[in-house]
Amino acid sequence: MVRLSANLATAIFDRASRAGAGARVALREPKRVWSYDTLEEQVERAGTVFHRLGVAPGESVALVLHDSMELAAALLGAMRIGAVAVPVNILLRPLELRALLCDCAASCVVVSADLAATVELIRAEVPSLRHVLAVGGARATQLDYQALVSAVERIAPPVEVAADAPAFALYSAGATTRPRGVAHGRAALEHAFEAYAGDVLALTPEDRVFSAAKLSSAYGLGLGLLFPLCSGAATFLLPARPRPRTLFDVLRTFRPTVFAATPSLYAQMLQDYVALPPPRPVAFESVRHAISGAEGLPAMLARRIEGAFGVAPLHGFGVTEALHFVLSNRPGRSQLASVGAPLMGIEARLVDDGGAPVGAEQIGLLELRGPTVARQYFRTPNGEDDAPLSRILPEGWVRPGDRFLVDRAGHYYHCGRNDDLFKVGGRWVSPDEVERTLLGHPAVWECAVVEGEDEDGLPRPHAYVVTNVGHAPSSTLSLALMEYVKAEIAPYKYPRAIDFVDALPKSEAGQVQRWRLRPTVNPAMPVVENEGKP
Repeated sequence: MVRLSANLATAIFDRASRAGAGARVALREPKRVWSYDTLEEQVERAGTVFHRLGVAPGESVALVLHDSMELAAALLGAMRIGAVAVPVNILLRPLELRALLCDCAASCVVVSADLAATVELIRAEVPSLRHVLAVGGARATQLDYQALVSAVERIAPPVEVAADAPAFALYSAGATTRPRGVAHGRAALEHAFEAYAGDVLALTPEDRVFSAAKLSSAYGLGLGLLFPLCSGAATFLLPARPRPRTLFDVLRTFRPTVFAATPSLYAQMLQDYVALPPPRPVAFESVRHAISGAEGLPAMLARRIEGAFGVAPLHGFGVTEALHFVLSNRPGRSQLASVGAPLMGIEARLVDDGGAPVGAEQIGLLELRGPTVARQYFRTPNGEDDAPLSRILPEGWVRPGDRFLVDRAGHYYHCGRNDDLFKVGGRWVSPDEVERTLLGHPAVWECAVVEGEDEDGLPRPHAYVVTNVGHAPSSTLSLALMEYVKAEIAPYKYPRAIDFVDALPKSEAGQVQRWRLRPTVNPAMPVVENEGKP
């Protein structure tokens, strides 16, 4: 059993040293390789740079970086000096980034040079921000991260921290009003590693892990970096956008034993794969676990993945408040359309809107309790630490806001969000945010956004629009509205379909009834083969 002692960053390398793994490969990129010894040196140098810039224990270091060795080193380097590493979604627009940096009270930002313009736009509006370090070329107002790291001669000592002290904070894109970060420490990572990487995946130092999910997400950070390093395995980091052809190249050359992606990305890979002329390459021949997460996996898509690639996807469900997966299928025992059962140490129950337990084969709200579940948000707007989670319940239970159904065999089936949020490509979409954006266009009088589906059954934003006076519905206007949303907020949130309507369905109180607009009525739970109808 992995026991990480002392500081999380130093504990990882202490374990590697005890196992004699210093020379083993820790990180790979398309053109670079770092051993555990090299990574440790870079982590020590990064931590020293932050220390000399005056970053104190407990302060936040935000990382607006492409997935890369520099991101890994900076993240662990911040942890090494007792700071809180905050990996940031690089797709955030300036106002979204400003809100996040203010919420975590970032004292330092490390940013990829091609993303630095966004940081500079809002830099003066983040009171806590003292330094911006650029990777790949610094502007006059920035510090050169690589130059500072290379110039370090005397390493600053690591800072000892408590097991439950924040080591890193993750932000879910699902917040509708302001960002909400959730911090986790060494103890939570220990439990998450044992429950999933150990008990489900049986990850070992011989494994090679390739996660296409970004390190700024809970799903990506665990599988793409922290879990492999905790097990002494090698992991592949892809700085570029994970396009299907690139993923096939990595699968062929790196030959991962564990691969992770969202269902949307698996669908894109399938589309490219079937377009290849025969004989097609055996893309997944080295993969023993093809992990799926961060959004729903339709049964039809799961069958197509197994049919084309020869490996059944291992699907799970996670929440940021609990660091990683809390429900998962098991190897050789996956249930179509299900997210599996609670992981080791996780308690799960379903209740009705009044909090009363619901029985098998009934839809209820999911409540969770366990050693990985956080009790507080990272910070509040005025900088106060540890604001209580708005969804925290008595006795340590947390309600993430998802509805599930559990069959008599204990398999859980996701039945949607209670607050209308849904995921696209593993990232949260708030209908409210997309609607507010559409309403900024002069052609839109009223609108509503709901969860639609593409041809694979994957969720996609679907907008219903009532046009303003002087604007007529047309395909040209539909495309213009899509482009408008792409330019205003993160592009993945734009509606893939727009229907023009004369009026929106509303309640007697005048509230839009989104549920009446959903273009596809999804069953609460699909027919499960060999299990009957739950």
